Order: sequence, then C-alpha cells, then structure tokens
Amino acid sequence: MSASSDNSQLFEFFLTTLDTHQNLLHAETQAIAAKHLDTIESILAKKEESLTLLLEARDNIGFDPRRNIEANELIDQVIELQKRNAHSLKKLIDYQSAKHENVDSLSRKPIESLLKKAYLKSVSKINPSKE
Repeated sequence: MSASSDNSQLFEFFLTTLDTHQNLLHAETQAIAAKHLDTIESILAKKEESLTLLLEARDNIGFDPRRNIEANELIDQVIELQKRNAHSLKKLIDYQSAKHENVDSLSRKPIESLLKKAYLKSVSKINPSKE
C-alpha cells in the first residue's frame, strides 16, 4: 500500500471515530434529558473509551484534522455538543442535589458525585487548556 492510501485510511478511521463519539454525545443528551442516571453512567464509560480511541486516531493521521473542512465542522459540532451536555449534566446534578437537600446526606446517591467526577475528567480530555 502507498503512504497516501495509508494516510487516507487513517483519516477515514479518524472521521468514523469522531462520528461515533458524536453519536455517544447525542445518546448522552437524551439520557440527561430523561434523567436516567444509570444510562448516563454507562455512556460516560463508553465515552471515555471512545475519546481515548479518538485521540489515538487523531495522533495517527499525522496532521491537524482542522485543516480538513469536513473534520473541522464535525470537531466543532462535537465540542459544542460536549459543552451543552456538560451544562445540562451540571443542571441535573444541581437539581438532584437540591431535591435531596432535605434528606439525610447518608441517603444521597453516591452516583451523583461519581458522575460529576467522570464527566469533569472527560471534559478535561477534550479541552485540555481548561485544566
């Protein structure tokens, strides 16, 4: 295979991986809207794996994917969707916290803090300059 063919395949894999990550973000949006914490937790784990694969794929293509119009637009969409989901999840966590404020702290679900911690970790990987 030629180097050009290899690069083309690596770039296509990057785009596919980016599209898969975007689909996970859409699923996460729905889970947040439905306030389904178990589904959110499951998606967060999948997003962690997806993000790792995506970053490896980006590193393997050997150039800045933002130089490609299609990739640049998709990257912007993914970042915007991630920001909206982070905001929505924060609102959900705040709502859940306020809802349980009158309940003894021992009865509070530990998933809230786990979700928040996992989400902040995934956001910092996408936007490392925000650390």
